[in-house]
Amino acid sequence: MERLEHELSFRETKRAAELRSRTQGHVRKEPSSTSKTATPKSTAAKIQPIARKPAQRPSTATAPEQARATPTASLATADTDEVFVAERPTEPNTSAGILAAWTALEALSPQTYKRPNDLTIGQHGSVAELGKGDLPWERGETSRKNYQLYYQIILGAIPMGPATADLVKAFGADDELPSRTKDKAAIAAILVDRNGLLVEDNGIAVSSFAWALPLALKQKLEALGGWPSIEPKVIQALDDILRRTDDVDARLPLDRATLSRAYACLLETFDLPNHLAEAPTFALRVFHYYKAKNPPEASLLNSFYMGDLALAAVHCRKQTAPRGLRQYLGVERPERSFDLLNDQVAVEHAVAPARTPAARWPSPGGHPLVLLQQAAVNLARSELANSSGVIAVNGPPGTGKTTLLRDVVAAAVLDRALAMAEFDDPKEAFRPSGERWSFGGPHALHLYKLDPTLRGHEVIVASSNNKAVENVSRELPAIKAIGRPTELAYFKSISDFVYRPSDADESEEAGEPNTPATTDALETWGIIAAVLGNAKNRAAFSKSFWWDDDQGFRIYLKAAKGDAVVREIKDPVTDKVIDRKTPSVVINETPPASPQAAAANWYRARQRLTTLHLEIQDELSALEAVRQLALQLSRAKAAVSEALAARAVLIARLQQAQADSALHNADLEVVRLEAKQAQDAVKRHRKRRPGLIAWLFRREARQAWTRENLPLAEATRIADIKCLQAETTLADCVQRVEALNLEIARADRALIEPQNRVFQLGAQLDVYRPALGKRIVDEAFFAAGHEASNLASPWLPDSLQTKREDLFIAAMAVHKAFIDVSAQKVLHNLSILMDVFKGGSPQDPAKRALLGDLWSTLFMVTPVLSTTFASVEKMLGDLPPESIGWLLIDEAGQALPQAAVGAVMRARRSVIVGDPLQIPPVVALPERLNVEITNFFKIDRKAWAAPEASSQTLADRVSPFQAAFKSDQGPRQVGIPLLVHRRCQEPMFGISNRIAYDGQMVHAPGPKASTIGDILGASKWHNVDGDADSKWSPDEGERVVALLREIAEAGVQNPDVFIITPFRIVAQELRTRLKAERAVFARFGVDPGTWLKDRVGTIHTVQGREAEAVILVLGAPKASQNGARSWAAGTPNILNVAVSRAKQRLYVVGSYGAWSGVGHTRELASQLTP
Repeated sequence: MERLEHELSFRETKRAAELRSRTQGHVRKEPSSTSKTATPKSTAAKIQPIARKPAQRPSTATAPEQARATPTASLATADTDEVFVAERPTEPNTSAGILAAWTALEALSPQTYKRPNDLTIGQHGSVAELGKGDLPWERGETSRKNYQLYYQIILGAIPMGPATADLVKAFGADDELPSRTKDKAAIAAILVDRNGLLVEDNGIAVSSFAWALPLALKQKLEALGGWPSIEPKVIQALDDILRRTDDVDARLPLDRATLSRAYACLLETFDLPNHLAEAPTFALRVFHYYKAKNPPEASLLNSFYMGDLALAAVHCRKQTAPRGLRQYLGVERPERSFDLLNDQVAVEHAVAPARTPAARWPSPGGHPLVLLQQAAVNLARSELANSSGVIAVNGPPGTGKTTLLRDVVAAAVLDRALAMAEFDDPKEAFRPSGERWSFGGPHALHLYKLDPTLRGHEVIVASSNNKAVENVSRELPAIKAIGRPTELAYFKSISDFVYRPSDADESEEAGEPNTPATTDALETWGIIAAVLGNAKNRAAFSKSFWWDDDQGFRIYLKAAKGDAVVREIKDPVTDKVIDRKTPSVVINETPPASPQAAAANWYRARQRLTTLHLEIQDELSALEAVRQLALQLSRAKAAVSEALAARAVLIARLQQAQADSALHNADLEVVRLEAKQAQDAVKRHRKRRPGLIAWLFRREARQAWTRENLPLAEATRIADIKCLQAETTLADCVQRVEALNLEIARADRALIEPQNRVFQLGAQLDVYRPALGKRIVDEAFFAAGHEASNLASPWLPDSLQTKREDLFIAAMAVHKAFIDVSAQKVLHNLSILMDVFKGGSPQDPAKRALLGDLWSTLFMVTPVLSTTFASVEKMLGDLPPESIGWLLIDEAGQALPQAAVGAVMRARRSVIVGDPLQIPPVVALPERLNVEITNFFKIDRKAWAAPEASSQTLADRVSPFQAAFKSDQGPRQVGIPLLVHRRCQEPMFGISNRIAYDGQMVHAPGPKASTIGDILGASKWHNVDGDADSKWSPDEGERVVALLREIAEAGVQNPDVFIITPFRIVAQELRTRLKAERAVFARFGVDPGTWLKDRVGTIHTVQGREAEAVILVLGAPKASQNGARSWAAGTPNILNVAVSRAKQRLYVVGSYGAWSGVGHTRELASQLTP
């Protein structure tokens, strides 16, 4: 604070005097540097400011001149002498701890650039050097037509090579850590107008990396989660230095001394070492639309996710987090889960006709979804349609993820169409908000609120992968994506124009880093989807979709509401009208000729939709009745089986009783015989009884006879008792046999009714079997086996599938008719939204609150919009939680878990699709640093942090419908499993199935023809035992060259082959070696640079793509490189991706001896012998 007070002593303005007074108060309160500070017991712990060491920064020829005689201020002490950091959680895996750990990881993950031009979004001439002489705004530069000129000054940079090296020194190196040695990370950015005056709001952006890097290097990880609370303090302090005024409070433009002082203050504040800082050398010219409501903002320098992570933390702390976010963070988990691999009851319930959406996508060939695809669609709809939350789908490669997502889209489109159909007059769905939007002229547009029933049907497709987002967004409108192109055209000419080949420099707007412009033409059937996301994509979309005077939707709406739209072509010299043309969009799309015509179209479209919907609902209800019949039959069969089982028990008991009776009867005969023998013995003995005289007078004879008679009499008595017992036992057995016979008779009579019921129900069900065949999901369906049941399509006959397609077509017609009638209202809302695209969101809270209605109006026209996660906050940041109806995340297994937070938070329903056994999320930080951060915030690293965790694994854990695959590391829980694989032939399918999917996948491949296979032969391992100085083996490279020469000599043009490897250095060397093969590329008929960039790379670069053939170059042949081989093959991910890219052939090039015994390459070796 003393430094800042001294700095302010050089200024005499009123603002400086106020700040000087405030700092003096702080200085008096500031404790001695030697005093101890107790740790406060608050929700956020406080730490002392980082000690600053005086450092002399070297000046450079191109850097701004150093301020003379002006001391350096430490920004962190401006307005506050305390820095707050995230409190360490007391419990493990809390939402606060998870978000704080993610924030810390992202604080160390800056946006980077290699050259200044990388930051210009393709705008030529936008880099302004800060060399000696006048600064750009001092030269009086002019702007482009219809744009205001601003300058964004990049206030220093951190070279990522030395920064990464220092992190590696502190935390250790990892195999294949992403290389950013040539990249730089900006330290701060300052936005000034054409006069050099700092813009009023959002004119300063500061890099979290510049703050976090020194803390990480000093092992002060406890501070890293506190960036959201620190950032505004640093920005405010920097603003105080940069916002200069003269003696009469007139604002002064920035000069070199002020820039130099601000830069030095940042280095002092963050304690950045000399070798980690490069002085400012350039600014960027920013051309901002002149009618924009707000000035531009300084570019985002930090992770794209920091703002949404901070917002999510606030919602969690206030307990206002939406259900989807709570589930995603593990706060709310399902009460029970169902294993769809083993629970047939759960699968049967999931595919019930009552759960099946009434509409479906008109698929090419009319092929219906198979069992678990339909289960995924039904569960997503039935579980989330009237609720909110997250559901996960496990989609291995080639299992039709996009196909099922199309049906989710179709269902959402139908939902909105049915809501539209509730309005007799579509104009009534737009309600005046009382807010107006001025475009700078005398006229203003109205902002209309949509009826709530028309909201909640929006569909956002998001992914970390630009290619994945583009694939889905381009597939949906593609004419080849539908099976009935002659029946379905929804603003087709506009869609064709939007998806025409575009110029990479088409966008004039600055924003986030861009993706390449679309270069391939796409024939479409309608504007069902659009690629948005970053500023370049938004600008390109609005320019073609809206602003074009010949093809734009704006012109269509004007025509639809009755405006004259004929274009007058004037002579550029005389300014006289020389021609009049009707815009192409009017000719191609034929808007209604009058309001009456529009109303009539609306009536017909609405009637068609409601009639067809009722018919389909009736048929689905009838099928549900058949299902109930099948369930009743199943229950009746179960009852019969149970009764028969009980009868079988009775029969067994009867048989036992009968056996016992026979045994006891035999026993009785034995004892009766024994009794008779005893009685006969007594009789014989009695006959020998002495006579009376002898009895009376011959004592010895009497005693002898008596001695002999006693045991005989006892034997008789015992035999009689045995007879009685045997008779009793036999009688009991006979009685039991009779009772069991009666019981069996009763059971037989009781069986008559359920058996008759089974017969009757079976007969009733048999009526439907000719029409439904194997679609009936009953015991026979599952008894057919794992493969047959998974390849089957449940319940719906082809005729109903066609009707469901008809309903989707009718729903699109309803959208168009609804838009035609309400064209004026749609025109107002979309005009305002397109202005927001150009100039940013309104500052007025009342207007900002209506942004959701504007977006929903766009979704009404274009039902699906796509974005990368990196652009979610920039594009949708002003929308509150649950503003978007449906979020469909593709390739979620490759997304950092924190990347999806903003999208999940803003969506009511999230369907998260991906495969954790593809390439895991890329992490640019050393593993030990990752471990230290997650340990500090008490979170399970493998559960919550990449690369082990991904957006997909988080969703899998909380999805109520799952599957359990066996793996080397125990059961692996995933979401709803998709099992039918249609991409790869053998042996690729079998290898992938065994190493990654527990053998559960079902093979349903396409055609086997392979041009490359005809040349190179069957899939094979080309054993190359070459020498190597690194992971690159030149001999392996020569084998690849030989293979390509074979293909070229066969005359194949632009062969569909990937050449991939686990290692970056091998990919780099392969490109270098192949560049020399000019004759090969000449025969291929391709540009070598383009082909090599697209076709040769690490396995990571072909994630989500496929080719006819793959050449997998293993590298790392040396005995000492077993660690590298284990990294590549120790888990199934990398090999699984490599193998599953190949549709027809796989050629492995590498050392069989070195690789065949390592990890999952054992399976590869067993299938591909040299």
